[in-house]
Amino acid sequence: MINKVNGVLPGKPLGVGYPDNARTLPLFGLLQSVVYDRLAPEAVPGLDFENLLLLSQEMGTAEMAAYLLTRFTKLDTVLSQIDVEDAIDLTDNYPVRMSLVRVLRQFGDGAAPKLIELADGEEKSVAIEAVRAMGQLADEATMKYLVKAASKGDVHRRQVAIGALGGRDKGEAIVVKKLKELVGESNSWLAATALESLVFHANDDAVRFASGWLSSDEYYRAYKAMGVLSRSDEGKAALQVFADANKGTARGRDAAITLDPSIEERTTPRATPEFAKAQSYQTKLLKLTTTRGEVVIAPSTEALYAVASFFELAEAGKMDGMIWQRVIPNFVAQAGLVADTSTDDWGSIREEWFESDHRVGTMGVATAGKDTGSTQFFINTAHNIHLNNRYTVFGHVISGMDAAFALEEGDVITKAELVDAN
Repeated sequence: MINKVNGVLPGKPLGVGYPDNARTLPLFGLLQSVVYDRLAPEAVPGLDFENLLLLSQEMGTAEMAAYLLTRFTKLDTVLSQIDVEDAIDLTDNYPVRMSLVRVLRQFGDGAAPKLIELADGEEKSVAIEAVRAMGQLADEATMKYLVKAASKGDVHRRQVAIGALGGRDKGEAIVVKKLKELVGESNSWLAATALESLVFHANDDAVRFASGWLSSDEYYRAYKAMGVLSRSDEGKAALQVFADANKGTARGRDAAITLDPSIEERTTPRATPEFAKAQSYQTKLLKLTTTRGEVVIAPSTEALYAVASFFELAEAGKMDGMIWQRVIPNFVAQAGLVADTSTDDWGSIREEWFESDHRVGTMGVATAGKDTGSTQFFINTAHNIHLNNRYTVFGHVISGMDAAFALEEGDVITKAELVDAN
């Protein structure tokens, strides 16, 4: 059984970073070396995973140790499920609890009772992780829970539950029936998530629905349909026909990129502005009026040229009408999809990693590879440590974070403007 270390420590609020100390920096270094490899414990034979779990309870190392654990697979071979559950219960640090829930899901169906308990909890971020984890299980109790959670309640929990249904055993009748029903949802985000999940259970039906969405009046639905079609040979064929018939249009370009993502990497560098011009934007704030309310962003002092590019984008009116096309609860809300070709020639910018701690509320440059950032950006809705030193941070939200947390896919930036910081 895991014991309290120095008592139950008060959790840090979301967005507070980890301290630079001799015990934390090695953990961060290890995280950077394994972050995208998804290694099993035997790949790092000298690492004491039980001690890492203990460190998730200590001041200073808690968030980093718990986060590091999430980057490994097969943790059920080196950790006790009881110890992981105890560690979840012994801390009120929500980022740590979120990470440990991701660890708990590796224990399979035996974790179901605890996950259901956490999913019914009051802390939304932890509940969302518990619901998401159920997508990797196969027991009847969590199946029933997901079907119910997908049907009613908070939209973010519903979306995660619908996505989790996509991970359940292929072709289960109750899942297919529910997903077909949800494809007809009036909420486009929920409908699109149901369509994406349906691919794994009844692809022929998913292709049929998606083909109909390509000509939807709502650009977001057409865009999501493209991703669904790209997952099968039949769908790719339909998507190729659409791309060929719509060359020169935004939808045609998005269809071509869906079929060949490398197109986004073929960018022309944007001309670097004069230093004085870039510096002038430090006295400005970027105000985004969105479907969910206003979000105000202050510029980073360490990424002058990324700031200049995005603030110029707003000045030119090219952020107006942008769609939030990628929203993953407890991760990011990303915007930049446009229903025309007005930003196609904006050009790419170089990375600026001087200030790169992706805390809650920071703004990152979305890329398709190094130095390919252009007009797409994201707001971190969790402390995404694994993005550090990989994506440029060019600003941070100073007001309207509630609106940012409330964003759904398909929401729109109705107006972007620069205002004086004073």
